[in-house]
Amino acid sequence: MSIDIDIDINTSSPLSRAYANRRPHTSPIPVPQRKALLPVRIFWRIRQFVRGVVAHVDPDEMLEVSRALPKGALSRFCEMPLDGQRHSLNVLYSLQAAGWHDPDLAAAALLHDVGKVAGDEAGIFLSPWLRGPLVLLDTFFSAWMKALASDAPTDGWRYLLHVHRQHPAIGAAWAAADGCSELTCWLIAHHQNRPDHKPLDKREELLALLYWADSRN
Repeated sequence: MSIDIDIDINTSSPLSRAYANRRPHTSPIPVPQRKALLPVRIFWRIRQFVRGVVAHVDPDEMLEVSRALPKGALSRFCEMPLDGQRHSLNVLYSLQAAGWHDPDLAAAALLHDVGKVAGDEAGIFLSPWLRGPLVLLDTFFSAWMKALASDAPTDGWRYLLHVHRQHPAIGAAWAAADGCSELTCWLIAHHQNRPDHKPLDKREELLALLYWADSRN
């Protein structure tokens, strides 16, 4: 999950009007800006870690998830660790609070990190104690992590590096198999791509929004 984005408020985009779905006209649309300073990015990761340690999910929230996802995708969501579920719900709530209720975007918000569950195949649980350091390692030693990563579950911690780096693609493939829409799967597959231009169509706008909400949480 990326955290290096600031946003401006843009209420004049024609996409806000053309693709609005029960959405007020004052909804924020992320505009790509410079990366946040390193101390800020580290602070966000520490905050995310603390939230993960104390995470909980209420039954009424699971009911909302069941209404947003196909049955197979709901099962995948339930396989996520509690802190992963909490993070995904927070991403969804950030989008809803901004006035966005697109069903494909909602499903992507809930499933964008589900691919991380693949780490279980190596017998290694991606707990908050591992995810935070992995993100920092990927930030400073990306080439090293790429070289050591292995797509074979029998390679243990090397497979874990692969899952960390490739979880968007893994999650998108699972979402497709579980009956999610093509747009939802595309959003999951690209959710870590930092926007480098203003959205040109609905798909790019929804991706920018997902990136923005993920960054806030």
